[in-house]
Amino acid sequence: PRVDLMERQVRMMFGTVPGDLATFSRASQAVQAEALEFFIEWFRSAKWRRSGILWWNLLDGWPQFSDSVVDWYFRPKAAYAAVRRSQAPVCLVLAEPDGGEQALVAVNDTLSDARVRYAVRRAGSAEPLAAGDGVSPANRAEVLARLPAGGGRQEMLVIEWTGDASGANHYLRGEPPFDLGTYLGWLEAAALDRPRGDV
Repeated sequence: PRVDLMERQVRMMFGTVPGDLATFSRASQAVQAEALEFFIEWFRSAKWRRSGILWWNLLDGWPQFSDSVVDWYFRPKAAYAAVRRSQAPVCLVLAEPDGGEQALVAVNDTLSDARVRYAVRRAGSAEPLAAGDGVSPANRAEVLARLPAGGGRQEMLVIEWTGDASGANHYLRGEPPFDLGTYLGWLEAAALDRPRGDV
């Protein structure tokens, strides 16, 4: 049943199910990572209006297909990095489109204001769609900028910030199915786990 569920999720996200185990594993981990990131950031972007998200299944109890973020062999899955980014104490996220716009939201779970310099780009592009300086107020979510919603275009947006807090994140924009090869290329271009310089 679990493999059937993963097959359905991969088909919904990417339009097809890869025929080899390595690519299927990568695709299913991508689906899990995107789903957990979406739910965590959806809740965090509306801090104090929505809160209390609880996710579980950190570690597998035996070798299996599962929704844990660390496998039986203590190897982090793709979702581990996505959850770590999404749950950073100060995190910049894109809210869901609303009225033709998308809000860039700074979420701060610390008790101190954080000054940030931010930039939002398409994966693989150096040209910012939005950039600026802002303050992420202590213990709340604050809109820093608004971007055009994208008009149904499929793309990956990369969000980077430096200052009192620094980090990087991404937002997968558009409706599935996405081409798996294109998606993996966006991830490579986004380079989210590499060191960041000034944005």
